Amino acid sequence: MTSQIMAIYYLNELDHYIKEKLHSKYYIRYMDDGVLLSHDKEYLKYCLSKIERATDKYKLKLNNKTKIINVNREGMDFLGFRFNIINNKIVMKVRRNTKKRFKRKMKAIKNGKIPEDKGGQIISSYKGHFKWGNCYNLINKSSIFSKLSGQIFKF
Repeated sequence: MTSQIMAIYYLNELDHYIKEKLHSKYYIRYMDDGVLLSHDKEYLKYCLSKIERATDKYKLKLNNKTKIINVNREGMDFLGFRFNIINNKIVMKVRRNTKKRFKRKMKAIKNGKIPEDKGGQIISSYKGHFKWGNCYNLINKSSIFSKLSGQIFKF
């Protein structure tokens, strides 16, 4: 809870700086994860240097994931999803490590290593996260998920 409050408090000024001073049209931030989109690589380099200076004011540093990438070629990780552009459409899928963690937890629930009440909360949390991405097969065709969701928690 405190990290949410801190993110809102400290990064609000940065949000205004990026939108109003750097005139970024395509800026997204959720908590401490942010994305700046542009067709101009030089503009992004300029913004990166300015943002680094702005975060110094609060003695904050950008982490090692901070980089300029070509989303058309590489795709992008953001908020637990992998974004790719396929046939001029954005496809949003769950990251591999999130799928692995999900399957590991589902097996732990099935084997009784996680209590049923906590298992229901875990399943609800993952289902809530997965509903935002292109995760139909993961939700509806995963044998572990479909067996457990009926036993532990009805959706």
